[in-house]
Order: sequence, then structure tokens, then C-alpha cells
Amino acid sequence: MGNISRSIFKALLTFVIVFFILFLLLWNGFLLQVPSYEDIKSFKLPEASEVYSSDSVLLGKIYTENRTCISFEEIPDSLINCLIATEDSRFYWHNGVDIIGLIRIGFKTGLFDSKSGGGSTITQQLVKNRYPRKNFNTKWLLFHKIREWVTAMKFERLYSKEEILVQYLNTVPFGHNCFGIHTAAQYYFDKTPKALHVHEMATLIGLLKGTSYYDPERYPDRCIMRRNLVLSNMNKEGYLSSSQLHTAINSELILAEKNSQDPPIAPFFMEHIKSRLKELFSTQPEYGKINLDPYTDGLKIYTTIDSRVQIHANNALKSHLNTLQKEFDNEWTSWRWKNNKEILIKLLKLKRYTGYRKVCAYLNNETLFTPEIDSLLKHMKEDLTQLRSGFVCIKNTGEVLAWVGGSDFSNSQYDHVKCTRQVGSAFKPIVYVTAVDQGVNICNYYKNARKAYSQFDDWNPRNANNSYQGEYTMKGALTYSVNVISVQVILRAGILDVLNVARQMGITTNIPNAPSISLGTPDISLYEMVNAYTCFPNGGKRVDTKYLKNIRLSTGEIIYEDNVNESVELFTEEVAAIITNMLESVVNIGTSQAIRSRYGLKGPIAGKTGTSQNQSDGWFIAYTPQFTAGAWVGADNPDIHFRSISEGSGSKTALPIWAKFALSLEKDTNCSYLMKGEFTPPSENSLRCLNLPLYRE
Repeated sequence: MGNISRSIFKALLTFVIVFFILFLLLWNGFLLQVPSYEDIKSFKLPEASEVYSSDSVLLGKIYTENRTCISFEEIPDSLINCLIATEDSRFYWHNGVDIIGLIRIGFKTGLFDSKSGGGSTITQQLVKNRYPRKNFNTKWLLFHKIREWVTAMKFERLYSKEEILVQYLNTVPFGHNCFGIHTAAQYYFDKTPKALHVHEMATLIGLLKGTSYYDPERYPDRCIMRRNLVLSNMNKEGYLSSSQLHTAINSELILAEKNSQDPPIAPFFMEHIKSRLKELFSTQPEYGKINLDPYTDGLKIYTTIDSRVQIHANNALKSHLNTLQKEFDNEWTSWRWKNNKEILIKLLKLKRYTGYRKVCAYLNNETLFTPEIDSLLKHMKEDLTQLRSGFVCIKNTGEVLAWVGGSDFSNSQYDHVKCTRQVGSAFKPIVYVTAVDQGVNICNYYKNARKAYSQFDDWNPRNANNSYQGEYTMKGALTYSVNVISVQVILRAGILDVLNVARQMGITTNIPNAPSISLGTPDISLYEMVNAYTCFPNGGKRVDTKYLKNIRLSTGEIIYEDNVNESVELFTEEVAAIITNMLESVVNIGTSQAIRSRYGLKGPIAGKTGTSQNQSDGWFIAYTPQFTAGAWVGADNPDIHFRSISEGSGSKTALPIWAKFALSLEKDTNCSYLMKGEFTPPSENSLRCLNLPLYRE
């Protein structure tokens, strides 16, 4: 008997020693990859960075997980009671592992049955969210459980119960890419957690059982049943009275309206900001040292965009493009496609649509026609004739106020503010300012005559209207966009000098050394062109254009700030005033006179239209004393264009966007200041020349 007792004692002692050694190995992370105290302390939840406009409107978020972390003080007591009653009623009494709960589950369904549910404490659930199981095979379940038990006990030693609760509520997913209670409350109810009613809290806590199965948007009946169960648990645990339970259960489930979940008002700008931040954090040594990541570090990014100006720009572009698209569709009839079959086949192969081989085979021999081919071809033609547009507005002090890269970000993410297209006559002011700055006499008249230039392989430029008679001053030639005189001006100024001025004005795109640039043959981005035009209202100075104001950590500390307002004088204020006077004439009586005659805009406005070859690109760039803005319109491929200059000119395609934008600014009391002010006039000597008749026989 004594020998048996000693054997049992030795066995128990051995078990205790082995258990103690294994526990120490587990606790210190030598087995099952249990995280150390240091790992737990250093863990940081991925938190969304927020991008704000200059008037403090949230433009959008940048994230890998859409999460905004909040403090314990921002979480209402009822929400915590709701969570504890449903997920872990003994939360305040255990050390991370609920032994009573484990025994209960063990008796019910078998301790290690993979199909058994419940038993995990809030702390264990936090551990599972922080350190997800890498292998879901049933045979590994016991090891996962042990790892989570040990880690949960470590959490309980490191953090208070309140800290664990706030970490849990900031961590858990709620569906629809919402992580954390703050983001979930905002998405489902457009509220902060503090503003939630108890039945709304129960709805969110109920989602933790299964975000897809109980999704209130797709399965409201399931969601309400789960919500009511959560409310009943609160009543059973003493957190809700019977009358409160009755009221909550009978409350209607009202989700946030869809318009509160609309896409960002500046999605193209958001994409640009993402690329800029990536560049900033990868190239600046000071940011690399602190390992900042805008996708995970919860930064607050403040931009120069004005949300009100942005909305006016969005509306102006969409409004005009909808009208213009109908006219464009009417031009691209079946008959026109038939006459351009080679172009159609070329573009279909270029874009490689699904099923394009079948369609091209039909177009080549016209013997394979089927309803499927007809449907595919119709869809492809509609896509090819889809008009695109871009619009950007820059305050003359350098801040970007609006950035519209297209009419529908969900349909096409290609940013037409940054892409390069042929600029047409919008380039001419750069040619003219170079000549004026060199002292070319603005009183001189130039013959409106066609000429072949032997030094350029007998190049023979022509006017858009094919009219050649009389003489124009420089102002007159710019007012009516006379091509043959623009060529004379660039040859007088010097092509290399024009290229140099273009670079100084902020155009970094490579421009060919050819006289044809005076007619606008270069491909340049809308952003660069508008940026260059700001030199005119700024008295010949180039200002630094910016769209980022500052970047702050979640603590509020500023880590980046762009408060530099440097300017470089490129040409004198007098030269700038002369060009502005000329461009005002373009708006008042020239190719852009629709600004006055059709849209009735008053006040100082100077600008220039541009139309590329075959009417593939329409441009209009103009400025007031306060801002400079530009619009571009065209199809994705230049082969798809308006048939005639009367329908496809910049004054018809792009100018109306600018005009509608300006009209909306005038009506908005918050933005009307942008339409006020006066241009600096040229000197009396210059005015004597500028006031000469623009044309003479």
C-alpha cells in the first residue's frame, strides 16, 4: 500500500514538474509561438488615415483596415454592458480564461469538439483577432486553444479590464470593411458610439456572431432576431429593465441612408494623395526613421481642397458632359462606324475587350453575325465613344481648390487631370508671353497669309477656318486664334526660348523643338497647363502649387507642413498685364466670347480655348484675379472625335464646364469671393498699342 502511495505521489510530482516546465516554456514563447510581453505591448492596430479638405470635411480614408480607434471615455456604459452580457458575463471575475465556462461547454458538447461553440472570453477573442489561427485543421484546435489561453492570461496581467474592453471594441470586424466600433457605428447608423440607442448597440454587438449571416442590409430579419437575443441577455444580466427591454425590442431598425455612405467627393484627388504620400514617406529620410505608413498609422492629412469648390466642379463637369455625350452619340451612328471600320478594328484590338476576337472576325468578313456579336459590338462602341473630362482649379496663391479627374470614378479611374493630351491653341499664350517679354513690339501688325517654310521641310500651316486676309496685331491674332500668325510669333521669339519659358512656368513634360508647338501640338497635362497659367494673374511670378497643408500623427503632432509660399519672377508685372489684357479680349470678343454672350458671366476673366487636330481634344483655361482653372474634354482615343470644328471646338466642349463652375461660385456665398477683384492694367504706353484695331485690311 505504501509503495502504491509513493508511486502515485511520484507520478503526481512528475506531472506537476512537467506541467510547470511546459507552462514556463509556453509563457516565455518557446512553444506554440505564444507572443512575449514585448510583442503584446508593441502591437499596434492598423488604423485608417483620414484626409480632410481645407474646410474640415472628410474627403476619404486611406487604410488596409477601415478603423478609427477611440478611447474608453468615448464608449458608453450601455455598449459595454451589451458586450459583456452577450459575449462574456463573467468578464470581470476571470483572469482571461473562464474555467466555469469551459467546464460548462465541456459537459455539453465535449471539451475539444471542433463544432462546439462558446467558452471563449472577451480576452481570448481579442487574442484571436490580434493573432489569428494560421491552421484551421481540427487536430490543431487544442494547441490553438492552449496558445490563446496562455496569451489571454498575459493580456490580463498587462492590461486593466477597461483597457482590454477598449482594445477589443477597437479591434473586431463588423462587416463591410468596418473594423472597430467607431467605424461600425458610423457606417450602419451614421452616429458616434456615444449617440447610439441601446437597440442599435445590440444590433452591432449581435453582428459579432456572424457579420455576413446577420448583415442588417442584406438580412434584416435575421439581424433583428439576433439583436433581440442580445437585448434579452442584457435583461437577464440586469442591465435592462423589463420596460426598457420591451421598448428596445419594439424599436424599428433604421440604418443610415445611402447618401451618407456616398463615395468621396474627390476620388481622383484621393488617389493622387495616396501616390504622393507613398513618394513622400519613401524618399524623405526623416519619415523612414519613424516607419510611418499612411495605410496603418491613423494619420490626419489636411489638404488645400475646398469641399464646396470641389462639389461645384463635380457638378459642372457632370452636367455638361451628360449633355455633350448625347450629341456625341448622335454623331457616331452606324453609318459613321461603317465608314471607319478599320479604326474600329484597330481600337478593339488595342483595348482587348472580352470577346473582341469574335467581333473583329465578324467585322472582317461579316459572315459570323449572331445576337451575341451584336450585343458585344454595341457595348464596345459605347465604351469607345464615352467622353472623358478633367477639371482642376488652383487658387492664384498656389493652393489646389478642386481636382476632378473624370465624371465617374467607378467606371474609369484614369485621372484626366494628370494625363497628357494635345493642348491645341491653349499653348499659344506661352508663345506670346515669350515674345512680349523679349520686347517684340505689340503695336506691329502681322499678315494673315499662308506660307510654306523651307527650313522646316516646306511645312505649310493653316488657319482653322482656312481664311487668309488682312493683318492682325498680336492681340488680334490671339483673340481670334490665328494660327499662321502664331507661327510668325514663335519664329520671332525663338523656339528654344519658348521651350525655356514653358519649363520655367512649370511644364515638365517633354516638348519637341518644332515650330508646330505654336499651334498646340505638344501633349501636356491639364494640371501643368493650369499651373503655368497662374503666372499671368500673379504678375509674372510662378508660385509653388500645393495640395498638402500638413500631416499629423493621431496624437496631433505635426510631422509635415507645407507653409512655403515662394515665388519666382519669370517676367515683369507689365508683361503679365499685357498678356492678361490680350486674354481678356479672347473672352470678351474672341474664341471664348460664349463666357459673356451665352453664360452672362461678368467681371474680370481672361482665358483661352484650345482644340487639337481633328477635334480630338477640347480645352479651356481661364483665370480671375483669385483663381485659375481649366477643363479638358475628349474620348480615350484621339481617333474618336467630333466630326466638325463647330461641334468639337474647345469653346463648345470644355468652356461650358468652366462657365457653369464659375456661375455656381457666384451663387455660393462661401465661394463668391473667387469671382471678385480686378486685374492689374497695363501701362498707358502699352494700352495705346493694345487698343489699336485688332484687324485691318
